[in-house]
Amino acid sequence: MGVTFMPAPPPGGPVEQGASILCAAHPPQDRRYFADHETALAGLADHRRFCSDPDCGEHAYRPFVVVHYSTDSEPRLDVGIRNAMLLLRALGLVAELGADDVHTSPPGAGPAPDEDTPLVGELPAEQLLGRVELALALAPADPGVPTHALNAAGTVVDCGRPAGYLQDRLGDLREVALFARDQDRDVIWH
Repeated sequence: MGVTFMPAPPPGGPVEQGASILCAAHPPQDRRYFADHETALAGLADHRRFCSDPDCGEHAYRPFVVVHYSTDSEPRLDVGIRNAMLLLRALGLVAELGADDVHTSPPGAGPAPDEDTPLVGELPAEQLLGRVELALALAPADPGVPTHALNAAGTVVDCGRPAGYLQDRLGDLREVALFARDQDRDVIWH
C-alpha cells in the first residue's frame, strides 16, 4: 500500500480517449487502438489474428481491455507509506507527536473513523509548490537509510532508502505541483 500525489481531477472529470488490448506478448503484437471500451471488447474476439504469442490467452495471461483517459500522462508521484510520511513531514503537513498525543491501539488497527490522517489530503497547487520550495531550501541532504534485517533469521528486510531520496522525491512533487498550477487545479494525495 502506498500514497499517490497527483493533480486533482479536471472539472467534469477525465475524458475517455480510447482503448487498447493488453496481453502477455512482449513486445506487444496487437497495436490496434479503439474508439472506446465497447469497441475494444469486440476486438478481443479476433485478437489471435494480431498476436501469435503462445502464452497469450493461457491461464492468467488472458488479454484484457485498457481504457485511456486524458489524465493518464499527467505527472504523479507514488510512494510507500513511510516515504509519504517523510515527504509530508518535510512539507510541514504532519503534526509531530508529543507524549500526550500517543494513543495505543491494537496492532494493525488504522485510525479511528473520525480521526484525521495526513495520508489523505488536498492543497492548492500554489501552496504546495511553496512548501516544496521551502523544504528543498531547508532540508539537509538526505543521508538515506541502510538496508537491514528486521529479524534474526533475515526473512524480513527493511530495504532502506537511498541517499538523496527526499530531495529527489521533492523534485518530483514539484513537477506535480507545477503541472497542477498550470492547469488551475489542486494537488491531492491518498
